[in-house]
Amino acid sequence: MINVIPLRNKIMTTQYITSINNTNKDKVLLLIEASLQAYNAFNDKHPAKYQAQCVTPPSKDYEFVDYWTGIDSLFTEDKTVEVYGVIFRTKKAPFNYIFAFRGTASILDILDDLGVDHSSFEAYDNNVSISHDVKVESGFYDIYTESNHTIKSMQTQLFQYIDKYQASNQPIDELYITGHSLGSSLCQIFSLDVALSRPEINASNINFACPRTGNQHFVDLYDSQPTQQNPLTQTLRVQNTYDKVPCVPLQAMDYAHTNFALLVAFYKDTWDGEANLLSCHSALNYQAVLKCASTSLNGICINGDLPVPGNGKDYSVKSKKADAKTVCSLW
Repeated sequence: MINVIPLRNKIMTTQYITSINNTNKDKVLLLIEASLQAYNAFNDKHPAKYQAQCVTPPSKDYEFVDYWTGIDSLFTEDKTVEVYGVIFRTKKAPFNYIFAFRGTASILDILDDLGVDHSSFEAYDNNVSISHDVKVESGFYDIYTESNHTIKSMQTQLFQYIDKYQASNQPIDELYITGHSLGSSLCQIFSLDVALSRPEINASNINFACPRTGNQHFVDLYDSQPTQQNPLTQTLRVQNTYDKVPCVPLQAMDYAHTNFALLVAFYKDTWDGEANLLSCHSALNYQAVLKCASTSLNGICINGDLPVPGNGKDYSVKSKKADAKTVCSLW
């Protein structure tokens, strides 16, 4: 049995980046598009049914290969099976895979996002022993691990896919893991699980609008993994300074963030823009601002009238240089 004990020498200070030029911007743009496609796979009227006609690969180099489900539970009573993510693969070798997790798209998801209880993290590989001090928010963890008599847990489905691909003639060369909102917390849990349970996999994570997912022990264990020591595979969070979702659950409740973040700053171009929580959190708005930043010389989107397409009702967002001092300043 492998014993894994998180390091607690010191609490690292979050390192903020304010220019997309200081990242792999092509990868950032690829994965925000993949995160949006994970939403498109979900139909709230038929939550367990994958919407194939609505999903487009995030680039011409990729194709859709699989999807997975998870079980939402409301106070462990009302449970629904929902499509939670999609898998894309490059059309040619060497094969890169994208596992994209869907964010909040139902009332049950919203309730899970507001949970404050902790659950001890356990790796998929039973031979990995982890300190019970390593904890994640229970709502996120329940979605990741819940199963029933007909549906395997999300955790099991994901690792069965990995093992299937590794045993095929299209093995994983690189694994990109991504998600937005609730999906970003799920994808961080999965990323740590991959690092512990399948350490031979070359995996990296870029996520968007991530809530605080686990406690400081979780972050310490996460950041102690070999992938986090390599700048090419180090997890990157992308966060809008006006978005309140990354500010919860509260630090006072023993939650912490992983340590590297690309900051953007935007809000809807309306009288209530800065207070409009949904627009400050929107994945479409994140994508518009990141595309804008990627085309500017300094890698920062400074635009007072940035158009965003949205279900036939186009609107604009204001974007400016992010100030790290304003991140969750009241939280």
